[in-house]
Amino acid sequence: MKFQSRPILLALVACAGSAHGAEWRGLLDVRAVDADASRSFLDGGMGKLRYDGDSPRVSIGQAVLRGDFDVADSISASVELSADQQHRGRVVDVREAWLAWSPLPSGAWKTRVKAGFFFPPTSVELDYDSVGWVPKHTISSSAINSWIGEELRTNGIEWSARRLGRYVDAPYDIGLVAAVFNGNDPTGTLLAWRGWSISDRIGGRNDALLLPDLPAYAPGGRIPAQSRTIHPFREIDGRLGYYVGANVAFGSTLELASLRYDNLADATAIKDDQWGWRTRFSHVSAVWRPHGAWELMAQAMRGDTMMGHSLVAVDFQSWFMAASHPLGPGTATLRYDRFRTTENDRIPGDPNNERGHALALAYDVPLADNISLMTEALMVRSDRAARQLIGEQPLQKERSLVVSLRFRW
Repeated sequence: MKFQSRPILLALVACAGSAHGAEWRGLLDVRAVDADASRSFLDGGMGKLRYDGDSPRVSIGQAVLRGDFDVADSISASVELSADQQHRGRVVDVREAWLAWSPLPSGAWKTRVKAGFFFPPTSVELDYDSVGWVPKHTISSSAINSWIGEELRTNGIEWSARRLGRYVDAPYDIGLVAAVFNGNDPTGTLLAWRGWSISDRIGGRNDALLLPDLPAYAPGGRIPAQSRTIHPFREIDGRLGYYVGANVAFGSTLELASLRYDNLADATAIKDDQWGWRTRFSHVSAVWRPHGAWELMAQAMRGDTMMGHSLVAVDFQSWFMAASHPLGPGTATLRYDRFRTTENDRIPGDPNNERGHALALAYDVPLADNISLMTEALMVRSDRAARQLIGEQPLQKERSLVVSLRFRW
């Protein structure tokens, strides 16, 4: 079975021309960068950062245009287009496109059915209602959400429900979510052969990513029919995957969430020089806002991915903690990440083990109603044996300083 998101895109084009409640918003992110890092993963290297020593000192981090439409009383739609200077696919691409039906509630429960191409509800450091799927308090995302931004998207149908506590005299709200999807069969390729990254680079619907030049899938290598260029949202085996989750919120003070994801891919399927990867994970998250304007958040993920009959098999895990607090005219944020991959496969010449940690310090200050300036210092230390196969040292210490001027409208 295959879910087609193209009809959703055509419907959104029609919405743009006929909807009465259309709202257009945008984001332009102009950056100055100083980086001391090995070759970036965007250029086929195994560096953990988006920027390296050869990156332009001034660039457009991203340009995003989002349209939200009221199609009918209970039907809404949204489409988000993006562009940056580091795309290997189309320069302008679709980041999200979906239709949603939100019927009027008859009691304490509010429900919504959403169909199209969109992000799964897996992050606590991002604002899903804002433009761009960007972190609220930092420039880079955590390792978890950097991976999700590049290699994970729901191309399917999602049902969600929320019970509002005030209707049942309870001090908390409860939420449930479930979805079926396709088009995420290559998910796991990056974690196995490139490893984790700390970045804010977000893939589009037609994105193409370049893997490191490893001998395992080079011509004559142990893994046949695997291209260095992967398309993360391609459908390979015709199967549906799923995720289910739950969350609880005690007002705005404490929010807890969990989710289980499984793409149910056929790990032996091959199409257009791309293997299917069976990838599954569990994640939990928490946000706590105690008195004194502090915001504390944490997220953890653990899972595994496999292609072939354990031809490549990798366990992966990561977690982060972050703290934000107003400081002067802006907000300061400190985030700490840890990440790891552990191989369990049958090819000794294809090492996939990795471990590392990262520290980010960011400061965001508003300059005007729609203009802000954010600065982030990022440091990453990681050890990956496979770097030796492309002439790099296994242990790398990388750092970057990025200043981002953001215009929103």
